[in-house]
Amino acid sequence: MHQERLTTLSLLHIESNLTEKIKAEDIVDAYDATAKLMLSRGDYFRLPGLAMVSIKCSPYHIGDKCVLMGDAAHAVGFEDCIVFDEIMEQLNEDFSAVLPEYSRVRVPDDHAIADLAMYNYIEMRAHVNSKWFLFRKHLDNFLHFLLPNTIVPLYTMVTFTRTRYHKAVDRWQWQDKVINRGLLFGATGAVLGGSYLLIKNPPDINKLIIPTEKMWARLMSLWTS
Repeated sequence: MHQERLTTLSLLHIESNLTEKIKAEDIVDAYDATAKLMLSRGDYFRLPGLAMVSIKCSPYHIGDKCVLMGDAAHAVGFEDCIVFDEIMEQLNEDFSAVLPEYSRVRVPDDHAIADLAMYNYIEMRAHVNSKWFLFRKHLDNFLHFLLPNTIVPLYTMVTFTRTRYHKAVDRWQWQDKVINRGLLFGATGAVLGGSYLLIKNPPDINKLIIPTEKMWARLMSLWTS
């Protein structure tokens, strides 16, 4: 960040081994020009919306010559590199053993993170305004505060720990089941307890009935106040 409040990025040209500095305003200009071109040609409104596609495959390697990793622009790609490096150390850089082991270790986690990405899309699209969803978020955080080693929110496991993704999903589903059952039993207990108290100590219905004149007078006082 410079004093003129313009950021820069470095683009590496591998062929020439040169680094070119480009100002953020140049990128914005290019973006604006591209957007105007698409709008002028009608591409934005003419082209159909495309479905979100997630491709899963296994294994991630071919023999001892090729392995699928990445992408390099996101955290999962960096994590692929960390896992690959750890396996390289464990197996003394023997690619005939490293690549199959990498596929064995990484495939279930990458498939799980693909499912979580789709779940996150659905959550952001449909759940963030749900009162039940917000209640569960607050409840999960509160339980995590009380029982930090037992209840860990999914977001915390995925973002701030190195818990393997498929294990994080399994734990999240177990926690969700336990909490929902606890809420169900708690609500059932409250209803049964309240019903028992009402049966043992029935209220005087006559005292609960407010005369029409008094109710109207109260409404009018609220209206005029």
